[in-house]
Amino acid sequence: MFIQTVFLVSSIVLTLLFFLYGFNHYYLLSAARRYKSPELQPDSMASKPRVAIHVPVYNEKYVIPRLVSACASMAENYGNDRVKIVIIDDSDDETVEVIDQEVANYQARHLQIEVLRRFSRQGYKAGALQAALDRTEEEFVAVFDADFTPPPDFLVRSVPLFIQNERLGIIQGRWTHINRNYNALTEAIAIGIDVHFLIEQAGRYANGCLQNFNGSGGIFRTHALVQAGGWQSDTLAEDLDASYRVQMQGYRILYLRDLHCPGEVPPTVPSFKKQQGRWACGSLQTAKKLLPILLPNRNFGFKQRLEAFIHLTGYLVHPLMFTSFVLACLATLLRVDVFHIDRMLATLRSSVHSGAISTAVSLSPRYLTWSLAGLLIVLCTIAAWIPPFTVMKGQPLPLWRKLSSFGILFFLGCGVSLSNTIEAGKALLTKKNWAFKRTPKYAVQYGKEQWRDKRYQVSLDFVCILEMVFVCLGGISIGYSILNSNFGVLVILIPFTAAYAFVFSLTILQSRPEQGA
Repeated sequence: MFIQTVFLVSSIVLTLLFFLYGFNHYYLLSAARRYKSPELQPDSMASKPRVAIHVPVYNEKYVIPRLVSACASMAENYGNDRVKIVIIDDSDDETVEVIDQEVANYQARHLQIEVLRRFSRQGYKAGALQAALDRTEEEFVAVFDADFTPPPDFLVRSVPLFIQNERLGIIQGRWTHINRNYNALTEAIAIGIDVHFLIEQAGRYANGCLQNFNGSGGIFRTHALVQAGGWQSDTLAEDLDASYRVQMQGYRILYLRDLHCPGEVPPTVPSFKKQQGRWACGSLQTAKKLLPILLPNRNFGFKQRLEAFIHLTGYLVHPLMFTSFVLACLATLLRVDVFHIDRMLATLRSSVHSGAISTAVSLSPRYLTWSLAGLLIVLCTIAAWIPPFTVMKGQPLPLWRKLSSFGILFFLGCGVSLSNTIEAGKALLTKKNWAFKRTPKYAVQYGKEQWRDKRYQVSLDFVCILEMVFVCLGGISIGYSILNSNFGVLVILIPFTAAYAFVFSLTILQSRPEQGA
């Protein structure tokens, strides 16, 4: 009886937490429909303030020439004399020579471009950006990761909006995807990122909620960033941390849905897991750092603070998902008296034959509670997958491609819940400054281009062993549940076991000995 109570209470707690995050998907989906792009006033470009473009780089030899070319085009479009390009290069491989050659070429064309190199990688990306910020005299700072190719008119379309509003601290463009169609994996990951930019960012902006700079494809008002404390390296999400601190100083973020900034998405499961792990750990580190200050802050309304809590703790969904799977396995193997389909049907048949007025009266309260909890978990899980369907509706893809992408995205979303749970634990249970593990990019855009013969491969780690263990645990639990006619729990066991098997298999197939971090 005690074990049953523990499982029941755990299920109710999980249900309530799932409901909080699940309902937020409906909330943002509704709000995103009210998004309106700001209008540019005719006299906004009467003067062109000076802009610095900061490009943090660490071993990006495949993609950096493309970005330098894009930055040069932006400078020429905005005005060479008004733009300074700073490449903060922490590389320790042949990327150094590639950058030096690119810089020399563009300096010969009279562009203001320079390289800033540090003696160590202290602070990783945040440390590199802060080193550049310390030397910045320009009024605005644009930041781009090495795999991005911003359009030539990026500055022309964004900087004037700062002039219209002195309390505007950050402008964030919408990420699009250079290699969306490279393979089925990139197509699915691109949809997941589209959900963030088309629904989450648009919804938060439309509702006046706090937003985030995404680490690339955005511009800061230099004074606002400095006033907020600059770039800080005590979290792995320096972008999220800085953007919230800027807003806590009274500045706003403007999200421009129509300002596209193409970048690469990870083409392999190991690189995707590395990216997701950093985002999960970093965002929860930021939550631990800022929520104690933000939640009591009455300068923000209740709606803003609640949405900020959900936003910053969003990656807790993965520990919740993993916990649900583990509870389902344990309940099955320990034969905890949860929702059994055959017993429910037997009760219903008995009620019908006896002429009972209400079958609900005949059902055990415990069965009803488990059933309601399971139903709410399923509904909240479904809520997370409505936005991808909404995003896919606007894409010119055949139905089979949409279904395939959705299926892969589902397996990825559930399959990384184990690895992201570990990253969440690192963020919440330790005070260590974890190493910034960048997402490797290979400049692959079309199917014929290969990533396998390039450097920066991702090697196997202990998480892969855990994935194998939980695939086996899930398989055994599925067998037990079928033998015991406990079919209700299969709605949790089968999808998660399949997802862990999917991620585990592709991790094994796509991992290589690491060559260059």
